[in-house]
This record gives sequence, structure tokens and C-alpha cells, in this order.
Amino acid sequence: MNRDQARRGFPGFTIVEVMVALAIFGIAVVAFSGSYINVINAFGAIQVDQAFEQDLTLIRQQVFILQEIEDLEEGGDVFTGSHGEASWRVEYEPTLVADLFKLTLYVEILDLEKGEMREVVETHYLTRPTWSDPVERSVLQAETRDRLLEKQAGLD
Repeated sequence: MNRDQARRGFPGFTIVEVMVALAIFGIAVVAFSGSYINVINAFGAIQVDQAFEQDLTLIRQQVFILQEIEDLEEGGDVFTGSHGEASWRVEYEPTLVADLFKLTLYVEILDLEKGEMREVVETHYLTRPTWSDPVERSVLQAETRDRLLEKQAGLD
């Protein structure tokens, strides 16, 4: 056996090289399988009943187009595309900002999975100058102006 053959040795990988390659492969498999499981879980979490969401959007639009407060206080019934007839009612209250109202929408709609009515509650903030009492509006505007002036004075 000459010197060149001893230096080259047998063709192939050493056991250390094989172990390092297997360790890298194992780490990659664990990382990719974890990512895959996370993607599967995310798809399951974001699946929504699109027909239900569309019906709620329809009801919201019906409520938001009404300009008169009396019409809102009456509530109403809407025939939806997928969930039959749904009824809605509204509670509203003024906020500390002029012409801004907190509107709580209650919708009773058929839950197709359970076969019974389900109540959905949503809160929205709407600006409706026609709902405001002019006296209350001027008082709220004055209070807001005073608060802003106090903050300005405190900054100097």
C-alpha cells in the first residue's frame, strides 16, 4: 500500500459525516412538519360560514341605511338568503363626542348547524347629526373645546 492510497482511504462517507447529515435531516423534518401542522390548524381556525357572514352584512346594511331614529327603535325583520327570516333590534346611546352614537345591534338568526335561533350582538359607533339634540350637541362641543384648551394649557 503506497502513500496515496493510505491518504485517500476507502471511497465513501465517514460515520461522523453520516451522523451530521442525519441530524440536519431530522431537524428539517421536525421544522417542516411543525409548519405543516400550523398551516392545517390555521385553515381550520379561519374557516367561516360565508353565508352566515353575508346574511349578517345584509342585516347590517339594512340597519345602517335607516336615518330616522324612530325606524331604528322599531327594529325589524329581514329575509336572508341562507338563514331564513332574521329579526333585529337596536339599542343606542350618545357618547361624549358630539353626533357620535354607540349602537348595539341584536340579531336573532337561525343557526343551521343547531337548527335553533341564535342571538348575535354587535357594537358599532355611528355619526348621525340628525339624532342629536342641538342643545346637547352645543354642550358636548363646549366641553370638548374646554378639555382641549386645558390640555393645551398643560403642555405649555
